[in-house]
Amino acid sequence: MQKFGLIFILCAISISSIGQTFKKRPKKERFPSFFGIVASPVIPNNFIGAVHTQIKDSSQTMTADFHNKWGFTFGATVRIGLTKRISIETGISQVRRIYQVGISIPDSNIYTSKKLSFINYDIPINGLFYVQMTEKWFMDASLGVSITHYPSDVQDSMQPEAKKNIIVQGRRTSSTYFAFNAGIGVEYRTEKAGTFFLGFGAKVPFKQPLFGVAILRQSGTGKQLFGYNPISAGYFTIDFRYFIPTPKKKKDPGNKPIIE
Repeated sequence: MQKFGLIFILCAISISSIGQTFKKRPKKERFPSFFGIVASPVIPNNFIGAVHTQIKDSSQTMTADFHNKWGFTFGATVRIGLTKRISIETGISQVRRIYQVGISIPDSNIYTSKKLSFINYDIPINGLFYVQMTEKWFMDASLGVSITHYPSDVQDSMQPEAKKNIIVQGRRTSSTYFAFNAGIGVEYRTEKAGTFFLGFGAKVPFKQPLFGVAILRQSGTGKQLFGYNPISAGYFTIDFRYFIPTPKKKKDPGNKPIIE
């Protein structure tokens, strides 16, 4: 459970802000909703994920290193205001995860690599809590879960020698799974230009969503080397969000007398 340490810290920060969010409001008061875009680099790490996942076949002849590189996520987000200090945030994003797969077979003097790109779609459902610092500056903390969908497995191949073919794969453990979200950041709100957010987030899948697979096939011999290992897919993000300004409603003129 050590990998969840940072997530629990973010949880504590979020929960501590809840006490500042509940203020009595008029019965008919309505809070606005916002629509925006989100863009985030995906940062691999060894705290809630794995930068390197090593795979060996049963004979220890072939080694495959799945090196998790920086990825990217981009999508749309919606905030639904519940109170002055609490919102529900959801949306949909496309997440691109990139792995550089290095293959080494010392007995055959083979050292080669191939890039695999995983694409998945992420639907977060987060509770968002605000702490107002100045008139326009706010601190946010969020907690929630994501529904994450991988549409397909991925595969590529290399042919380092005439009769040798190496296949590398990323196989899904399931097409859809759930992940835990947490985040914290600051935002600057303006009436005319919209809202600008910069923050830090973490995502930890409830289970390992992928297996890395490496296969060596030698034509004419029927000989095959096969190795696989689960890939830990938790990651950090640096989140950039922009929400378009919400137009103000015109005041109701009420029942004014008609002048004839």
